[in-house]
Amino acid sequence: MLIKTSGIILHSTNYSESSLIVKIYTRNNGLQSFIVSGIRSKKSKNKINLFQPLAIVDLVFIKNEKSNLHRISEMTSVKTYNEIPYNFVKSSIALLLNEILYKAIKEEHENEDLYDYIVSSLQILDLKTDNCSNFHIYFILHLTRYLGFFPQGEFGNDSSLFDLQDGRFVNYIPHHSMYLSASKSKMLNDFVLSSYDTIQLLVLTKVERKQLLQSIILFYQLHINTFGEIKSIEVLEEVLS
Repeated sequence: MLIKTSGIILHSTNYSESSLIVKIYTRNNGLQSFIVSGIRSKKSKNKINLFQPLAIVDLVFIKNEKSNLHRISEMTSVKTYNEIPYNFVKSSIALLLNEILYKAIKEEHENEDLYDYIVSSLQILDLKTDNCSNFHIYFILHLTRYLGFFPQGEFGNDSSLFDLQDGRFVNYIPHHSMYLSASKSKMLNDFVLSSYDTIQLLVLTKVERKQLLQSIILFYQLHINTFGEIKSIEVLEEVLS
């Protein structure tokens, strides 16, 4: 069965000297795994540069009804990034976003809204001309809207603490340690209410940005059992320091 869709490359690993196993988040079929044979052969139709992390592609694949490994029949690049591969700040942000997406997305079913959010965000990052230091915070936080645990409620005098475990702003100190202080809760709420057009107006110190990111990563870990640690945080923190 031939299926035509667009997709975002999330991860690839060597399968043999000339083959790859590739994870692609597709617009119409969710997360899918592919085996790509002979990728390093001069005769290969699919060139290795098509499989770079976060590359946006159009593909036709043959769905294997007896296995979760499918084969790509045709694949072409949809979008060539102008700045992300060459701008150290943007490439470091992209590295973090890629790791987040790879660890957060597990569904093998269609979610066009999630796919479109990721693609439009990557295009905004690539074209962005102002400060990008808050971009990853906004992206990761608003990604939870599509993953099913977007923060509920709103910061205020009667709800000044964010309960990471319950995923909502509350007016009491939870009976556990997984909650944010009032100042951090206010920062989180500012990002909830912001947009890509206004995030550069949110002024955070390097320490505040680092702590807020760590809090959001903990939020993910509490709501996605298999999420684990994020290694690329250190790279981005070094770049933004």
